[in-house]
Amino acid sequence: MPETQDQKPQDIVSLLKEYISTRIELIRLTAIERLTVVVASLITNTFVIVAALLTFLFASLTLAFYLGELLDSYAAGFGIVALIYLAAALAIAFTKEKYLNKYLEDFMVKIIFNKKKK
Repeated sequence: MPETQDQKPQDIVSLLKEYISTRIELIRLTAIERLTVVVASLITNTFVIVAALLTFLFASLTLAFYLGELLDSYAAGFGIVALIYLAAALAIAFTKEKYLNKYLEDFMVKIIFNKKKK
């Protein structure tokens, strides 16, 4: 009987060491998973944003040239497009605190804490 009592503290210590080791490994793997989700999401989102910006740029140029031909003045066409952008920028500036910031915060939290669907 005394042998089993001596072995119990050793078993508990070895189990505790194993638990700590397993817990550290779990934390490391969870961090790696979250990091890979964020990096993959950033890469794909960057590609989508670049494609959208290029589309927006060419659509803007097309609109400016079209309005320029309608008005017989390319300067007027580009001026109208610039005024449209100014109006959009002012609208965003005045509503960003109420709408845009909350949406972006929620979007980033979803990316960071995204769980893989199984």
